Amino acid sequence: MSEDEGRINIKIEIKRNLDGKTTTGVWRDHYYSDYWWEDGNASCDCNRGLFFERFLGNDDPDDQKCLHGGYSVRVSNHDTGVVLYDEF
Repeated sequence: MSEDEGRINIKIEIKRNLDGKTTTGVWRDHYYSDYWWEDGNASCDCNRGLFFERFLGNDDPDDQKCLHGGYSVRVSNHDTGVVLYDEF
């Protein structure tokens, strides 16, 4: 298996569950994994909060708590539109 196999452009939509505000960003040439969004580092509010703020163009917040349930995500293949992972 080559190093580039499995790498795709992904569109990430993150919803802050408290108020429903949603941000969107694209990660290019990303190695996608369901696990990373379900149970890995991207499943935690501390990282989802960072992604959320970065998509808005804001600095990284200092007060992100390592919890679950504050943010929901939907991840799709940016090039095809196929939804890969959806919590919305």
